[in-house]
Amino acid sequence: MRSRREAELREAYFARVRPVLGEGLARQAVALRGAALPLLARSLELLAGCCLGRIVVRGPTGAASWPLPQLFGAAPGEDARALFLRSLRFKNPFSPPRLVTRGRAELELDAELGEAGSTPVLRWSSSARRATLRIPAGDLFAHQELSYALARDARDALLGNRPFPDGERHLGDARWPFAVSEAPPPQPPPPARARLEGAHLLVVGCGSVGSEAVRLLAPSGARLSLVDGGRVSIFNPHRQWFGAEEVGELKARALARRLGPGTRALALELTPGTLARLEELLERDSPAAVLLATGTSAHALAAPLLWRRRIPHLAACAYPRARFFELVLVSPEERTPCLACLRDGALDRGPEPALPVDDELGRFLYEELAPGERERRWHELVAEPATPIETGRIADLAARCLCELALPAGERSPWLRRLSAEGTTCLIGGNQVLAEGGELAYGIRYPGQVVRLGLGDLRSASGRACCGVCGRRFRAAPVVARPEADLEAIDRALLARG
Repeated sequence: MRSRREAELREAYFARVRPVLGEGLARQAVALRGAALPLLARSLELLAGCCLGRIVVRGPTGAASWPLPQLFGAAPGEDARALFLRSLRFKNPFSPPRLVTRGRAELELDAELGEAGSTPVLRWSSSARRATLRIPAGDLFAHQELSYALARDARDALLGNRPFPDGERHLGDARWPFAVSEAPPPQPPPPARARLEGAHLLVVGCGSVGSEAVRLLAPSGARLSLVDGGRVSIFNPHRQWFGAEEVGELKARALARRLGPGTRALALELTPGTLARLEELLERDSPAAVLLATGTSAHALAAPLLWRRRIPHLAACAYPRARFFELVLVSPEERTPCLACLRDGALDRGPEPALPVDDELGRFLYEELAPGERERRWHELVAEPATPIETGRIADLAARCLCELALPAGERSPWLRRLSAEGTTCLIGGNQVLAEGGELAYGIRYPGQVVRLGLGDLRSASGRACCGVCGRRFRAAPVVARPEADLEAIDRALLARG
């Protein structure tokens, strides 16, 4: 009976990734130097979320030390390999990757620390099937960005969806931290802001985006308040910062318990009837910035309240299957476009790709549901099915941008000050590249690209003269046709603007 129950739990655990991966990387193995394990831990965790079969750790791993907070601390004398294995089993006790010390592998991984302030680099050799990260010392978000780029490339190459890459990719430059180039940029990107000692940050929604963003915000020194009324389900640990043994616990309280007494939890689902409780929290301890990460209509409830209170906020949401995503940054003191300005259907985001539905995906999306369940599922599963590589990157960028918004306007990085001044505070990111009708969906030309949109991209004002939240008057005119341009002209325009 127990083995049958374990089989059911194992199947449920991967239920929200099977429709896009099947068995995924279950027959694949990757190898690495033991000394590089702490720097590669996040990439390996992401690949484990794609059902990776084996990890070959060659040589000693040394003491346990991690750039990111783990699910629990290291035991006295515990080495990095033991802690990593314990973390994998905590998240997935059913079929974690096997850690071995010898054997063949389809891909070799390595990592090294570069000088503080240097450019993050991902180096690939297709002939050797080898990838190496060069991570600027002390830059948490550069490490994250490199980890996602490596995991995404490795997964797609190992599955045969694309060739193994070649050459170097330099991530970020002084003008745009999300740029990607083959050559070193003229000026390296400034280190991402990650220290917010004593600042109060509020996260509304502790799911795939919110919980992983909390994981990145935890080392910042900020005081965290978490709002979420949901409980951990068996589906969650695969892509969220929870362990299988936390199934059934309230999400906000599980995170707060793990992070310690400085974190507050409010088990609350944000609805029109509960909005007053959120306002009470804001009244008692006004946050420096708020992350809205429910991915539901709750964003539209909270955003006007935050605007009235002049609290900087960021709304993060995934598009279907998390192939693309959106971050809207709002700074009321600077009169940036509010969330209502950019989410009223008037923003010209480019063509939306059709959602191909095969039999397996169709069964997942359109299973028979109990009365009242379909609407809840629509909100919860808009990003399903997906892997942690897709949704985790949204959390990475959301945490990075929230750390910037929490600073006084004059202390933010130049790239964000420029976005605010130009009103281009809607970021669209792509985990895939898709074409619709001969045009690239959302203008995304390569996986991982992030573009910015703003008031100049409004194609209409939906018949309104001004925004009902911030009072901004609209002057947008309908777009009749998109201008034609070759790729070099588009590149020059993006560089000039981005």
